[in-house]
Amino acid sequence: MPRPILLLLLTWLVLGCVSAYDPELSFNADLVVVNGMITDLADAQTISLTRSRSQRDSADIVTPIRRAQVDVRVDEATTIRLTESQPGVYAFPADFRGKVGSRYQLRFTTEEGTSYASTVETMTAVPAIQRAYDQFTATGPIVRADGTPVPANDVYIDFQDPAGTRNFYLWRWRLYETQLWCATCKQGRYLIRDIGPVGAGPLDVVGCVPDQSLGYSNLYDYACRGQCWDIFYSSAIDTFSDVYTNGQSQVGHKVASIPIYQLDPALIVIEQLSISADAYRYYKLFADQVQNTGTLADSPPAPIAGNVKNLNNTQENVVGYFTAASVAVSRYKLKRQNITGAGRYQGLFYAQTGRLPNVDPGNGSIFGQGIPSALCVPSTTRTDLLPEGWNQ
Repeated sequence: MPRPILLLLLTWLVLGCVSAYDPELSFNADLVVVNGMITDLADAQTISLTRSRSQRDSADIVTPIRRAQVDVRVDEATTIRLTESQPGVYAFPADFRGKVGSRYQLRFTTEEGTSYASTVETMTAVPAIQRAYDQFTATGPIVRADGTPVPANDVYIDFQDPAGTRNFYLWRWRLYETQLWCATCKQGRYLIRDIGPVGAGPLDVVGCVPDQSLGYSNLYDYACRGQCWDIFYSSAIDTFSDVYTNGQSQVGHKVASIPIYQLDPALIVIEQLSISADAYRYYKLFADQVQNTGTLADSPPAPIAGNVKNLNNTQENVVGYFTAASVAVSRYKLKRQNITGAGRYQGLFYAQTGRLPNVDPGNGSIFGQGIPSALCVPSTTRTDLLPEGWNQ
């Protein structure tokens, strides 16, 4: 499978049959990619459908599958119709939650009339995370440009594996780091207009306005007007089967190694998912392919077929996996009181840009009032809302 498609799926965490390797399938292949996981969390739930095409003579092209009819069958009795909330993203009703013991099947038909269906996935119970804790290490997995390792907080959890049943686990996490700088303008200045009344009314965020009096490569950085956190997500696939440890207490499972760029506290939200045996095999195989760097003696990686099939053409290789997972959540504050070598930590901004901030010497970004600053604009990687668990 083309490596960019593998990396795309890794980011999505969509991981059982394996097709024989076909070099013509790796290139010039128009692959349907399914990203969907039902959970019992009180979060918005979606299914993503895209096409990914990789060619020898051009960059990979990923396009959303628009205007499909997407349904999820629950317990072979109830059908839930999803609506397209964004191009290629299909949303469940706002109050939908998965339930332990229920069975789910994804079915969709493209605008061209091609129909697909997944295997039936059952949501199984997941044990609670009993404890989360961290340990400082001076030699984390990330290396600076000069070859020196970035120190890290290694994060571990303990949990009790249930006896008498086979259990399969997947872990993922997201990290909230304090961000002090909210905008950077190249050859320009950041502007916010106060619609009024001044200090109490709405703001019109104009953003970076070009300023030809500045040099082409000039960069001005603007401090956050209020609290702001950048959000980082796990990218590694972390799975576990209790085949050899059924019913035993699991102590010291390492879920993350968080690089330390600043001494400010951070919050990691750890999710422990209970997945099916087939989903576990798919994730595991997917991880093995992504982590295989390859040598001259290696066979080329095979495209991984998931559990979604074309109902009229079973030979089509549909990438991705639709599954259902119960989730146990632990919110753990990294207080960073066990860190040594304080002089090495220059802040998150420096880690992201490789330089120190260059403050706009102007008279302010709201009609000349105050120090130039910028709003924290919420997105999937940034929030201005206090993260749940931050004050624990």
